[in-house]
Amino acid sequence: MAAPVPTHLSNPFFLEPVATDRARGRVEGLVADLRAGAWAPTPLEKRVAELLLASTEADGILTARRVRAALWEGDLAMTYENYGRFAQLLADLVPVLDEPELTSLDIVDAAGELVTAIATADSAALAA
Repeated sequence: MAAPVPTHLSNPFFLEPVATDRARGRVEGLVADLRAGAWAPTPLEKRVAELLLASTEADGILTARRVRAALWEGDLAMTYENYGRFAQLLADLVPVLDEPELTSLDIVDAAGELVTAIATADSAALAA
């Protein structure tokens, strides 16, 4: 007998799990603020984004393991810089990336684009 399909996978009106919704909100908010110039990455956030980007160089995929490693590199200091917004965003991505049924490709793609934008941010602008 086949395993039953979880209700939320068979129900087209299933409300998005809280973890996915929280990650989406953080990604969208930080992308909007970065584009508007209301938020700029610190040198530490830029370095963590560079490390995360380098870890995805082979396949271009953000994974929970890679995000955890990036958070480890940022250490506690990253939670204080810029009110910890980038650190919180990365932390909110982990459960979404860990659970295939929570993963939403639009969030992962947007987070990947944000990491790239942060990693390639103008160093002169960061020093100002």
